[in-house]
Amino acid sequence: MSGDRAQTVLDFVVGMSVFLVAVGFTFAFVPSLLEPYAVGEGATVIVAERGAARLAESSLAATGSTATLSHACTLAFFDGTDAAAVESDCAWTANASDLHDELGVDDFRGLNLTVTQRGTVGKLDPDGAAVEMRAGPAPPRTESVSAASRLVTIVDPEDPRGPETYRLTLRVW
Repeated sequence: MSGDRAQTVLDFVVGMSVFLVAVGFTFAFVPSLLEPYAVGEGATVIVAERGAARLAESSLAATGSTATLSHACTLAFFDGTDAAAVESDCAWTANASDLHDELGVDDFRGLNLTVTQRGTVGKLDPDGAAVEMRAGPAPPRTESVSAASRLVTIVDPEDPRGPETYRLTLRVW
C-alpha cells in the first residue's frame, strides 16, 4: 500500500512555489503594461522644453533674432498689455496673464514663468514703474516639477549699457 502513495509534501511545495512565482510575476509586470495609459513625468519635460523654446525663440524674440528678446514685447507681455496695442511686431497672442493660451497647454497643468538676473526676478522699468518678469503661481513642493531654461538677452534701445543677460525659466507640473 505504501507504494501507491504519491509524495504529497513535495508536490505541495512545488505547486505553491510555481503559484507564488506566477503571482509575483503578475504584480511586478502588470503596472508596466498599464504605464503607457497613465500620465507620466516625461510629458511635463516635453511641455517645459517646448514652451521655453517658443517664448525665447518666437513669442518674445526681437525681429530677426533668437534668444534676444524685444524690450517692448517683453514689457507688454508681463505688463498685461494687449498684443494689438504694442507698436512693435510681437509674436505672442496672449500675455502673461493667460500663459496657458500662449503656450497651447491644457489648464490642468500648472505653469510658472520666471525671468531672473543674478538670482533675482528681473524687472523692466518703463517710466519709473517696475514690471516684474514673472507669471503663474509658485510651483508646489508636493509635486514633481519639470523646468526648462534659456539664456536670453533683452535689448533696451534707450539703455546706454547695452543688452543684459537673463535666464528665462518655465516650470511645469
